[in-house]
Parts: sequence; C-alpha cells; structure tokens
Amino acid sequence: MMNCCLAGFLAPVYIGTTPAAFLLALPLIAVIAVAYKAIKLEKLEVITFVRESSILFGSIVAFMVLTAVIIYAVMKVIVG
Repeated sequence: MMNCCLAGFLAPVYIGTTPAAFLLALPLIAVIAVAYKAIKLEKLEVITFVRESSILFGSIVAFMVLTAVIIYAVMKVIVG
C-alpha cells in the first residue's frame, strides 16, 4: 500500500512547457475561485455565486495570460 502511495512522488508525471500545458492549470484556478467565493460571500445565492466565481476565474486567467505575454516580450527584448 505504501509503495503505491509513494509512486507518484518518486516518478512524477512530466508536464512540458508548451502552451497546452497551461490548460492543466484551469481546473485548479476554477477550484480556487469557487472556494474563495464560498468563503467570502456573506449570502450564498446560486446566481450570485456562479457570477462572482466566473468573474474571479476570468480575472485570474486574464492576469496569468497578461503576465505571460509581458514576460515573453521582456525576454524577447533582453535575449533577442
């Protein structure tokens, strides 16, 4: 049993640095947005909760994309 549990840590899955690897972060971002809004909203109504979680999800994704574009542009200027 212990060997099965440790196998994931001893032989991790390789995640490349391709743009498609960014898609693997989307479920994690969704869970973070939902959990954060579940804690912060005083009254949980379905429509408000879904709207606020979607806005937070979109803003996190947009900020990550914007940050990646800025870092890419800076590296192109510096490295060439």
